Amino acid sequence: MLKITQLLDWQAIEHTLASKKVADLRDHGDRPAYPLLPMFRAILLGQWHSLSDPELERSLVTRLDFMIFYQFPDEMNLPDHSTLNRFRNWLIQDGLLDELNQQINQQLAQNKLKVEKAQTAIVDATIIQTAGDKLKKAIEVSEHTEQTENQEQTKIQVSDTPASKDTDAKWTIKSGHWHLGYKLHARTDAEGFIEQIHVTPANAVDVKHLASVLDHVEEGVTIYTDKGYDSKENRTFLEKHKLKDGIMRKAHRKQPLNRDDIERNKGLSKVRYRVEQSFAILHRLFKCKRASYFGLEKVKGQMVLKVMCLNLLKAANKLRLIAPIAA
Repeated sequence: MLKITQLLDWQAIEHTLASKKVADLRDHGDRPAYPLLPMFRAILLGQWHSLSDPELERSLVTRLDFMIFYQFPDEMNLPDHSTLNRFRNWLIQDGLLDELNQQINQQLAQNKLKVEKAQTAIVDATIIQTAGDKLKKAIEVSEHTEQTENQEQTKIQVSDTPASKDTDAKWTIKSGHWHLGYKLHARTDAEGFIEQIHVTPANAVDVKHLASVLDHVEEGVTIYTDKGYDSKENRTFLEKHKLKDGIMRKAHRKQPLNRDDIERNKGLSKVRYRVEQSFAILHRLFKCKRASYFGLEKVKGQMVLKVMCLNLLKAANKLRLIAPIAA
C-alpha cells in the first residue's frame, strides 16, 4: 500500500474533492474540519484492509504504514470513527466516488499502467451478501422465474418470512444455495481492470442489466458475457451502438445449440476468465463477499472503493513497485 502513493497525481484527486461542498467534518471535541486528501486516503486504507470504522480509527494511531500513507498534518489530531463514517457517507453522495474512480482509471491509463482505449470489455456479476444476519427461512421470489433453480421453492410465501434488517437486500438462488444481499455487475478490460460497476438487489436478472455497465464504451469494442446475458434485446442493443457481439449463446427448450455455437462459446470463455479473476481478488483479498453497510447506496459506495483498491493493486503489480500480494 505504501508504494501506491507513486501511482497517482494525488493533487488532482484533492482538487476533485475540494470542488464539492463538504459537510463540516468536526470530531466530538469540536475541532475543525480535517484536510480532504488525508481523509480520502484513510477511507481507502479502511477498505483495503477491510476494517470497521473503530478498527480504522485505532490503526490510524498505531500503524506506521498507515501514518506514512494518510499524511495527516497533525498526527496528534486524527479523526475518530464517527468522523470517518460521516466522510465516507459524504463521498457516496452525488456520484463523487464514481467520479474519483473514473479519474483514477484515467490516470492509470495516462501512465501506461492500463489500456486507455481497450478493444475488449468483459461483463459479469457476482453476489454480495448482506451485512445483516442470515435469515435461513426467508426466501423471496426472484424478479424472473429463470432466476430460480427449483420452482417449488418459490412457492414459499414472503409474508411468512422474517424481515431483514437490510430492506434493500433481496434473496436469490445460485448453485442450489439461497443468498440474501446484492449483485455487483461489472465491466472489465482484457487485463481485468474494472472500469464500471452497477449494484442491484441480488434478485436482479443479469440479462436486464447489460446496458448499465456499458457507458462510454467506444464503437467497435467486443462485449464478452456469459450465456446469462443472451437475449434478442441485448444483441440489438450492441448492434445499435456498433459494439461487437461476444455474448455466449444459451440453449432453449427444444432448441439445442448447434456445433458452431458450441465452438463459439468455448472460444468466448477463454476471454471471460479475466473478470472472474478480478471477482476472486475482490472476494479473497479485499473481503468483498459480504457488505459492511446497510442499504443499496452505501453498498454501492463500498463496492466502488473496493474497485479502486483492486485497480491500484493491479497497476502496482504491473509496475513491479510492490511484490504481488497473495493474502
